[in-house]
Amino acid sequence: MQFLITPRRSNGKALPMVPPKRTTVIHGELTITNRVCEPLHRHSNVATLRATHGDFKLLLPELYDASLSAMAREGFTLSGIQLEGEVWYAQSWWCRPVD
Repeated sequence: MQFLITPRRSNGKALPMVPPKRTTVIHGELTITNRVCEPLHRHSNVATLRATHGDFKLLLPELYDASLSAMAREGFTLSGIQLEGEVWYAQSWWCRPVD
């Protein structure tokens, strides 16, 4: 499904809350699958955000151990960990459906 995604952390640190109109928003196809995660050497719920057109490249690093951490009328938050280079960071994505 297509969603508007706003990452809520940078290098594991929470970003300040700002009004939705002033946040960085990434539009893409969100999928969540349970699969073998090579970096973790086990199964994991993995969230991916891919471009909706063209080569369908990843728009954000994959979110491993993804779980629903909050939900409201305007959207939901997925939380998990992401690998950037060789470092693991906590990450949350604020997800809103495309109108």
